[in-house]
Amino acid sequence: MHNRTCYRRFTLTIALLLALLAAGLSGAAAQSQATRLTELAVELWPDYDRPSMLVLLSGRLPADAALPATLSIPVPAGAEIHAVARFNEANALISDVTYDVENGLLTLTTPSDSFRVEYYAPYEADGNTYTYRFEWTSDLAVDSLATVVQQPLAATDIRITPQPASSGVERGDGLTYHTLAPRPVGAGEPFVVEVSYTVEAPVLSAPSQSLPESSGSPAPATDSAGGAVGYGISPWWLALGALVVAALIGGAWYLGRRQGTATRRRKPQPNRPPKQNSKAAPAAARYCHNCGQPAQAGDVFCRACGTPLKKE
Repeated sequence: MHNRTCYRRFTLTIALLLALLAAGLSGAAAQSQATRLTELAVELWPDYDRPSMLVLLSGRLPADAALPATLSIPVPAGAEIHAVARFNEANALISDVTYDVENGLLTLTTPSDSFRVEYYAPYEADGNTYTYRFEWTSDLAVDSLATVVQQPLAATDIRITPQPASSGVERGDGLTYHTLAPRPVGAGEPFVVEVSYTVEAPVLSAPSQSLPESSGSPAPATDSAGGAVGYGISPWWLALGALVVAALIGGAWYLGRRQGTATRRRKPQPNRPPKQNSKAAPAAARYCHNCGQPAQAGDVFCRACGTPLKKE
């Protein structure tokens, strides 16, 4: 009966912990759907640290946007996601943004109003001429979309459509950057930038195959202490999950111990004969103190179990 009560209490405790965990996760999943960006910066870096197009997207939500916010951005077929992160108050990238990619859309949930997405996309090569077409068609309305194209180090010429508003070596890395005039883009409105350039021999732009620290270069996202941050799992929920697992293990151990104690065989008790009437039994009769069997006069050891008999 006592074991049943313990089991019921243990079951109720586990059910309560699981309910709290489920309620917390469902609350965390209740995100607001973003429909607008105040800013979107698009940077196209062909042949930077690998022979492909590195695309950097930095977006900002309206100041009054409900957070955390969920939004979807288009990614091309064959894209390799390099990073999905957010900017903190110190403008550092933190990679605690959850995301998934399906049917040409990368859907992310950001806890802050600004985010970064980086991916590599294949370009077309025809002899020494390389071509890439960036396309953006999204349900998000963008108040100001700015585009910058980094000219490859080995490019002998470069052609960009629409025509850049300015070009120059301005970031201290010796590379030329072509800047298109910012413009608004409505929800569902296509935005296209075409890049074509020629090289005599393939050469990557990144110095010593490493990415520079400045100019928004891709880098592993870290927390404020410089440590890598896991994607999308709150430490609080990890702690609660660990508590549930510990409770399950502890409860199973406790129940197993209780059951083992209840079922453990008791030590056999001596099978003592019923008390004899003093008039019927002789006063000199003796019994083995271990098994209760009668002993005969002169016996030193019990005839049944071999235990030394107590002296008369």
